[in-house]
Amino acid sequence: MPRFLVSISLLVLSLLQAIAQPATKLPTDSAAVADSSRLTFTALIETPKASISGICLLVQDSDTIKGAIVNEFGITALDFVYTHKDDKVRLVSAAPMLDKWYMRPVITADIRMLLHALREGKFSYEDEKYHIKYTLSPIRDDGNNEKDNLDDDTEESTLPD
Repeated sequence: MPRFLVSISLLVLSLLQAIAQPATKLPTDSAAVADSSRLTFTALIETPKASISGICLLVQDSDTIKGAIVNEFGITALDFVYTHKDDKVRLVSAAPMLDKWYMRPVITADIRMLLHALREGKFSYEDEKYHIKYTLSPIRDDGNNEKDNLDDDTEESTLPD
């Protein structure tokens, strides 16, 4: 079991590294995605019976968007590729609970609509037929971590170095 977890962790890290490679600027009109080719969001997928939360990574290539949704434990829930030219989403991989023949078409169509909503500046999409709600919240990286550290209410450690 520990070997399996280590191999999964290495696979996820290599996948995230491949997704996070630098790409060109996004040629879109949305204010949310106009100034970066790599976007990071907190993601929440809610269904009537369950929910998945984590981080969504989107990387713009020349005419494709590669994306992944990873939960808090580093387990990849979804990997997908969106092609602008064809306006299609290809689901590369899905977690076992989502990887069902009847769920794959719904997920691909919903991701396509969520990416369209992002382009319009909206951060959520709801599939009314299946009652699935997708919500993204941008993660802002100011590069100003000192300010963030000063604003929190945590006490510094008094342990000797």
